[in-house]
Amino acid sequence: MPIPISTITTFRTTFNPFSHASRPCRLFLSLLRTPNTAAGSPTHIDIKVTQLPRASTQQPVMTVGFKGGKELTLEVGKRGLKIGDVVEEISRVGRQLEREASLKG
Repeated sequence: MPIPISTITTFRTTFNPFSHASRPCRLFLSLLRTPNTAAGSPTHIDIKVTQLPRASTQQPVMTVGFKGGKELTLEVGKRGLKIGDVVEEISRVGRQLEREASLKG
């Protein structure tokens, strides 16, 4: 399922890179960091990453900002999400926003 990169404006995540529960955050970050989303490109995404210390027990969290001001916060660790679940959820919201934009415009 493709990620609707054109609808994403910001991505914020906090995770412990050594924790298994943080795997979806790391993988989704690698999907977003491409030359197409770098500064200066038309589909630029503002990415902010906070890496926690190795001994931290804080659960990983992702916040995705979409065009139109909508934000989606996923508590990856608390909900036990996998990368497929994360991509599916973000794609669902992105498709919904694209559909609303096409109906308005």
